[in-house]
Amino acid sequence: MTTAAVPAYEPSTCIDEVGELLAHALADDVDMAFEQVVRTYQDRIVSYAARSLNDVARAEEVAQDVFVRAYRALQAYDRPRIKKLKLRPWLYAIALNLVRNAVRGKRLRLVGLEREDGRPRPIVDTAPAPEAQAITHDEWRRVQDAIGRLSPKLRDAFVLRYVDELSYDEIADALSQPVGTVKANAHRGLMSVRDFLEDQP
Repeated sequence: MTTAAVPAYEPSTCIDEVGELLAHALADDVDMAFEQVVRTYQDRIVSYAARSLNDVARAEEVAQDVFVRAYRALQAYDRPRIKKLKLRPWLYAIALNLVRNAVRGKRLRLVGLEREDGRPRPIVDTAPAPEAQAITHDEWRRVQDAIGRLSPKLRDAFVLRYVDELSYDEIADALSQPVGTVKANAHRGLMSVRDFLEDQP
């Protein structure tokens, strides 16, 4: 069996291309390529789960479970299926289901968008843009409240689109919904968040 070279993440490389390269590497050798999958997507999955659970420790547990389940599933998939896999939405679909399981039976808590010391927590990556750094603690709280008021279906579409920056196609795959439904829910979520923020003093 030949081992596949695991593609290194290049900042200039598009996320879709990275996912495609990783899927091909996984098809060649799951064991060798899976570590790179974890390195590439772990922070985003933990961040997504932490926003939903408002608990970093639980989010890390959920993320670990996401990757354990993904690894087990990949072990059972044949090579052509792995090659066609849309990796990022597939991982988000697993994360979404595990987060839902984690909060089932109790009210979803509001997402903490600030660190323990009060500084804003980066939403998408560890290096927030200058605009994000300028947002005050009170503004973060208002955004957090607005997102928390969305229904689960609008919240999922809104967060995946405008916070995690997935494409509509990726969100449709992750949520198992038609693209039109995803676009409508993301837009309705955006309008609800805007309305809430405009109505607040």
